[in-house]
Amino acid sequence: MFRKILVGYDGSEPAKKALMAALELAQAFRGEVLALAVVRPPEFAELGMELEGVLEEAKGPLAEAFRFAQREAARRGVVLRTRSQVGHPAETLIRVAGEEGYDLIVLGRRGLTPVQRWMLGSVSERVLRYAPSAVMVVH
Repeated sequence: MFRKILVGYDGSEPAKKALMAALELAQAFRGEVLALAVVRPPEFAELGMELEGVLEEAKGPLAEAFRFAQREAARRGVVLRTRSQVGHPAETLIRVAGEEGYDLIVLGRRGLTPVQRWMLGSVSERVLRYAPSAVMVVH
């Protein structure tokens, strides 16, 4: 049923919960998981700042997060790929899920307050609304 699972993953606690749920489902359905970290560029990019620089800055923290994900996947015998790219998180997750034919998108809930949700927008709400596949939000 869920053979190709995409998980939004940045190493945060909500993302780790989402990763664990994705790995359990992949183990049950003999599926595979892509842990995708989407690095959002600053709203007002500094002059001369390029997207590659934004991704380069995030590589250190993401490397440790990806090592954790690989260890957990190996412990469960699940095939896990990792990838990072620059973009808007919701739009990138939706695009990748559609282009690469993922059956399920798994996200962690950040627990934003109503004001934060209004100002920042909720990635999970956007993905739920526009995703081309099933979506699971882990609390």
